[in-house]
Amino acid sequence: MDAMGIDPAPSVLGGLSLTAAVELVCAVNLVVCVVVISQVSSVSAVAVGGITISPTAQCVTAAYFLLGVPVIIHGGVGAIYRVESHLKAYATYLLGCLAVVALWIAAFVNYGNTCATLQPDHAGSSSASFVCGISNGFVVFLMLAMFGLVAGAAYLVWSMAEYTKRRTETELIRYQEPFQVIHQMADDIALERGAGMQSAYQTKFAPPMPHRGGGQQFPQF
Repeated sequence: MDAMGIDPAPSVLGGLSLTAAVELVCAVNLVVCVVVISQVSSVSAVAVGGITISPTAQCVTAAYFLLGVPVIIHGGVGAIYRVESHLKAYATYLLGCLAVVALWIAAFVNYGNTCATLQPDHAGSSSASFVCGISNGFVVFLMLAMFGLVAGAAYLVWSMAEYTKRRTETELIRYQEPFQVIHQMADDIALERGAGMQSAYQTKFAPPMPHRGGGQQFPQF
């Protein structure tokens, strides 16, 4: 389990690898960015879901999606070549997209309306309000579904970054093992040489043993 308390996705999702899933996320996100940028107008306001979007708001939104084009390509390259920093940058961008979708959901719930029910108070007005309520609820459902898709995409990219990080650490440990073995062998050889030199020194310069005949025995060199 990761430090965040969330387990990363497995490396294989059904019949699709995690790398292929991330590449699919990049492709879909890139198409969405291009479509949004192509629909933006810096002159006239646009009404979406009963909310009037000013040209300034459209330009800000388009700028964010334009920033996403190189980030998406960055993340796609990182998924192919296992570059953790690229994937983390793309995951951060997707979290920003998640915040943007949440803001749009809050704006529509507070101010949006897909149809006008300015009808006189008679028998048909209740049915019209009911139909408009269903329509508004369907739009909110679609927005929540989009929020879930973006969250799932961010989770897949984050899982790919964690998988790349763990794989890099494993490879570093594997490449480190031969050097550790060589270092251990060198330490063992040095210890053996030190023990041999100490034994030779003690044998050569050992104090004289007492002679049983009472005479003094001197060390012979």
